[in-house]
Amino acid sequence: MSNFDSGVKEYITGYAVVEVGFPVDWRDNPDISCKQCKFFSRSTGRCNLTQEISEYPDKFVGSHCPLIIKEIEKDV
Repeated sequence: MSNFDSGVKEYITGYAVVEVGFPVDWRDNPDISCKQCKFFSRSTGRCNLTQEISEYPDKFVGSHCPLIIKEIEKDV
């Protein structure tokens, strides 16, 4: 059992890969915004991944968003 009475020597870092699906309407218009993300808290206005406040969450993805958005592939 760990004992931290005298402090913490160091931290071991873990990471996670998450996936979020953003909706696309029948006219192929995506809604890529914080309000559509399952990690966005509407009650606090914060991202639950970064704990940062999201700017204009109804229209955009916040500037501190850690997600990498894949390009939308269009049929040619």
